[in-house]
Amino acid sequence: MTTMRAMATDQVGPGARLRPHTLPVKEPADGEVLIKVMAAAVNPADLGMVAGNYRWYDELRLPLVPGYDVAGVVEGGDWVAGAAVIASTGHSRTQVGGFAEYVTLPAAQVAAAPANLDWTEAATLPLAGLTAYQALELLDLAPGTTLLVNGPRGAVGRFAAELAVSRGITVLTPDRGEEPAPGSADAALDVVGGPRARAAFAAVRDGGSYVTTVPEFWVPGGQFTADRGIDPRIVRAEPDGRTLDHLARAAAAGHLTATVAKTLALTEAADAVDLLQAGGVRGKLVLVP
Repeated sequence: MTTMRAMATDQVGPGARLRPHTLPVKEPADGEVLIKVMAAAVNPADLGMVAGNYRWYDELRLPLVPGYDVAGVVEGGDWVAGAAVIASTGHSRTQVGGFAEYVTLPAAQVAAAPANLDWTEAATLPLAGLTAYQALELLDLAPGTTLLVNGPRGAVGRFAAELAVSRGITVLTPDRGEEPAPGSADAALDVVGGPRARAAFAAVRDGGSYVTTVPEFWVPGGQFTADRGIDPRIVRAEPDGRTLDHLARAAAAGHLTATVAKTLALTEAADAVDLLQAGGVRGKLVLVP
């Protein structure tokens, strides 16, 4: 094949809207893999891309094809042809989007898909799983310690809680509106921001650890200061096939729960973005070419 169907926008910011495009398929170079996409998950990062609130490492190239998460079949390059795989596109670095029939990615970003998950379930793992795993690596908690996760119903929070439990860590998951007791946790992972982030920080004991996916702690004053001996850290998921392989094995062992809220056709990508923007979605929205 030389061309593919993709959902893309020719502009970002106000008025941007995903629509069908016919784009070239990039043949894999050395160290790359060509994947036929069977499913692609939709993430908040995709909303930011289309809205123009996203930062890439290089100048943005248009048309923009969003999409961080893919599950599919290898069709060429440095991988066994026909293999079922998952990958994070690493969009901020590669500008390769999963809202397409094919993606060509570095082989180092690819891992074998868990055999017990279907395509749509497998596509929910990469970005959220990498974020959760790398957050736990930053926290570096020992078995028996206590971790507060303030958004356990979202994909990142759920995966982080499940991975932490599998490591022997006690996980606290306060309900919305519930104020955790000050100093009740050795560490906290914030995936929400706002008042719930501040409540999570207050719950960490002095000298504990705090990691966030929604950084706000640079605001002067307030509790995000150094006098409690807590060094707030930001987690930004980096694509890594070895970590993805670990996540796939955890999912195959039943330690991770993949939740799909709704499956839509690839051509309904704009509708999926609207649904996610409206809020209230429980689980991942997944596009199927």
